[in-house]
Amino acid sequence: MSRRGAGLRSAARSVVPALVRHRIRMALPVIGQCALMAGAAWWIAATLFGHQAPIFAATGSLICLSAGMGGRGRQAVDLFVGVLAGVAVGEGVQALDLGIGFLVMVPALALAMSIAALVDPRPLTYVQSGTAVLIVTALGPARSPAGYLLDVAVGGALGLLGSQVLFSPDPVKLVAAPVPEILRDTALALRTAAEALRRGGPGLAATACEQARHANARLGRLTEARVEAHRVTGRTVRGRRRAARLHRADRPLDDVHVLVAAALLLCDDVHGQLTSRPTAGAGPLPDRLTELADGLAELSAATTDRSGSRPGSTAPVPSGPGDDRPLIEVHLRDATAALHRLRAAAPP
Repeated sequence: MSRRGAGLRSAARSVVPALVRHRIRMALPVIGQCALMAGAAWWIAATLFGHQAPIFAATGSLICLSAGMGGRGRQAVDLFVGVLAGVAVGEGVQALDLGIGFLVMVPALALAMSIAALVDPRPLTYVQSGTAVLIVTALGPARSPAGYLLDVAVGGALGLLGSQVLFSPDPVKLVAAPVPEILRDTALALRTAAEALRRGGPGLAATACEQARHANARLGRLTEARVEAHRVTGRTVRGRRRAARLHRADRPLDDVHVLVAAALLLCDDVHGQLTSRPTAGAGPLPDRLTELADGLAELSAATTDRSGSRPGSTAPVPSGPGDDRPLIEVHLRDATAALHRLRAAAPP
C-alpha cells in the first residue's frame, strides 16, 4: 500500500499545473523548431524531387535539431554516416533477396552498426544505421539508394540551416541567464546570516549555510552555460558574430564564483561562531552582511541598468583593531571586492 501511495503521489505531482506549464514552456521552442523544419524538409523532398514518403528527409531535420545547443552540426554528420551505412546494408539484403526474417535482420543490423562504428563511433550513428536498414528493407525497391541519400541531404541541410542560422542561441544570453538567481540566493543567505547574528541563533545560521550551499550548487548551471556558450561561438554563424561580446560578458563571471564561495565561507564562519558562543548583537557585522546582501540584490535586479548599482555604494570592509573574527573579515572583504568588480563589469 505504501508503494502504491508513493506512486499515486508521484503521478499527482507530475500533473501539477505549474509543473506542466514549466515543462511545456521549456519544450516548446525545440518542438516548434523541429516541427517546422521537418515539415519543410518533407515538402521539399516530396514536391521538388517527387519522393514518396520522404521519411529520411523529415527525420534528418528532427535529429539535427533535437541535439543540444552547439552540438547540432555534429549530429548532422552522425546522421549521414549512419544512414549511409544502413542504406548500403539494406540494399545488399534486398539485392540478395534474403527476406526480412529474424535470421536476416539480426546480422544485417549488426553489420550496419559495425560499419557505422568504424567511421563514426557515436551512439546516434549506430541507431541511425540500424533504423536505415529497417526502413530500406521494409520499403523494398520503392526507392533507389540515391533517393534515400538525397532525402538525408535535404533533411540535414534544413536541420543545419535551422541550427546554424535561424535558431542558433545567443551565447551572451546563455551565460547571463543563471547569474540573477545565483546572486539572489547568495543575498538571501547573507541576510539570514545577519539575522542569525542579531538574534544569536545557531539554528538560523545553519539555515543560512543551507541557503549558501544552494547558491553554490547553482554554479554548476553557470559553468555548463559558459561551456555551452563557447561551443556555440565555435559552431554557429551567430555565435561567431557574438564571440567578442561573449568574451567581455564571460570575463567577470569568475567573480561570481569567488563571491558565492566567500559567502558560503561567511555563513560557515557565522554558524561556527554562534555555535560556540550564541550571543546576540555581534557588533557591526550584521549590518555589513545586510549591506553586502543589498548590493547583491541590486546587481541581480539591475544587470542591464546600473542606475541603482553604483560601484561605491557598498562600504569597504576594514579590519579593525582588536577584531576577534579575522576569517570573517577576510571572507567579507573577498565577497565585497567581488561585488565591486561585478558592478564595474556590468553593462552600462
